[in-house]
Amino acid sequence: MAIEKDGLAKTPQGWNDIRMLQPWEDEGKRTLNPKLLEYHKKFVDMCIDLGIDGIRADVARTKPAEFWDIIIPYSHMRDPQFAWLAETYTYEDASPQANMPYDRPEDSLRAGFDAIYGQYHIFHEWPDATTFMNYVKEQLDMSYRLPKGKSLIGSFATHDDISPMFHGGADYCNLTMGLQATLPMLNPYIVDGYQTGDDYLYAFEDKYNPVTQTDNHEMTVHRGRLDIFNLSRKPGGTQPAIGKFMTSAFDMRDKYIDVISKGTFIQLDKENDKNDNIIAYARHYNGKTLLVVANKNVNRAVACKIKVPTLKADQELKNLLPSYGQESVLQAKDNELCVDLGPARVHVFEIDTPNIENFCEKIYKQNL
Repeated sequence: MAIEKDGLAKTPQGWNDIRMLQPWEDEGKRTLNPKLLEYHKKFVDMCIDLGIDGIRADVARTKPAEFWDIIIPYSHMRDPQFAWLAETYTYEDASPQANMPYDRPEDSLRAGFDAIYGQYHIFHEWPDATTFMNYVKEQLDMSYRLPKGKSLIGSFATHDDISPMFHGGADYCNLTMGLQATLPMLNPYIVDGYQTGDDYLYAFEDKYNPVTQTDNHEMTVHRGRLDIFNLSRKPGGTQPAIGKFMTSAFDMRDKYIDVISKGTFIQLDKENDKNDNIIAYARHYNGKTLLVVANKNVNRAVACKIKVPTLKADQELKNLLPSYGQESVLQAKDNELCVDLGPARVHVFEIDTPNIENFCEKIYKQNL
């Protein structure tokens, strides 16, 4: 016997299987599905037994906070350091998918997730530096509404996103890596192929393949995105310098990890940046300061003055990141830095400004 529901024919066993995957036994009473909970507990057990140190929950909002309130603490009973990453982005009132709960990243973090995806994957769509800076500050403000230590991943390009090579080539990749390495509340995130500039274009796209594991013989790919649906080639590109820059950025991050992970985030004022292309901020901790300046414009150099309180004119400017692309011109003056930054260039300097916080108003800090 088959039962038709919503235009789909299912056997009674089929409906039992579907109900098994529903989070609620009784949604009106907010009673969770005990079989689904048990199924997920067994999966957590398997992961821990295999030595896996964390789980990324795909579309985490498909399960209610009450579900994660049980599963995440269960994992911590077995491994207190077991990590949880929620694929959730930003607060929204209208779900982009039918029958999908609204996105509530703060609910996921309160329920025990350690990190969320966040919105850095649309960095290339943000029209100016102010939009970027406002997002950084919003996340830092959010941290005070949550348990301490919550974070985001550096999702400037995930497996769901088009290759960053399409947004400005290797220079754009290096720009985003320099930002990932220095931003607060952020864990760098890299998709395989990024490190060599893979554009994820495949010669077999739309071709017929006689071998298939489904009923479809057409090789369908998401153009410009990492192919996770076909027996594909190994990820790789022709720009190994990206990987070298990435390694240098991570080495710099490790050297200054206390400043980057514990320090304040200081938004620096600018003059004469009429199109608002220059990103400028300082990271400060225990008297040590990192100055970060970057040009969001991937097409042309941009010049402006950046206000850096207590900076001295004789400050040595030694870039802690490798040079790439069009060269920049920088000149230190008392309390300011004059820059003419090459397209998509990012620079990081250690500067001698132990008292910079005493002369700044736009100071932000993560809840740690």
